[in-house]
Amino acid sequence: MGKGAQLVLLLALPIAALRMNIDVAAVRAAAAPFSCAILRREDHKLLAEVRGAEAQAAAGRLTCYGGKRERGETSLECLVRELNEELGWAPDDIPAEPACSLLVDGYLIAHFYEASVDRTDFATEGRAFEFVDESDERWSAWHARVLAARGDAVAVFDDGGDPSATLELLRRVPTAGEEGLERRYY
Repeated sequence: MGKGAQLVLLLALPIAALRMNIDVAAVRAAAAPFSCAILRREDHKLLAEVRGAEAQAAAGRLTCYGGKRERGETSLECLVRELNEELGWAPDDIPAEPACSLLVDGYLIAHFYEASVDRTDFATEGRAFEFVDESDERWSAWHARVLAARGDAVAVFDDGGDPSATLELLRRVPTAGEEGLERRYY
C-alpha cells in the first residue's frame, strides 16, 4: 500500500469508528492486555524505544514503552512496573484514564497513557531510545495510529481482515479467566 493510500486510510478510521458505535466507556473499563506510555518532553518530542532488527514485534521501528499486563494487575500498575523495568523510572503524574485505547480488528490490545518526561538519562539495559517527533515515519503502524487518534479516545486499526496475529497476541497474555480480553468491540 502506498503512502497516499495509507494516509487516506488513517484519516478515514476515526469516521469508521463512529459508524461502528464503539462503546468507549466499555473499552476504557476493560482490562487491556497491554499498557503503554506516550511520554512527552516539554519541547513536544516523544520518548520512543528504537526496536532492534531482531525484535519479535515492530523490528526496526519506533514504539512507546510498556508491556504485557500480569494477572491481577491494573493497567496503571502494569504501566508503572513496565516503565521501571524498561527505563529504571516512571513518571509520578500518570493520569488515571488512558489518552487512547487501541483496538485491532475489534479486539482491545492496549491502553496508552500520556505523561510528561523531564529527564534524558534512563537505565535501558542496552535498548536504544530517542526523542522524536510524533510524525516520525519510523513509528510502528499501531503506534502511529494511536498517536494520530489520541483525541478520539479509541484508535481503530484493521490488520487486513486476518485477526489470527491479533488473537495469537491475546492468547499469549497470562490473564486467563479474566473477562473481556477477547471481546470484540465492533
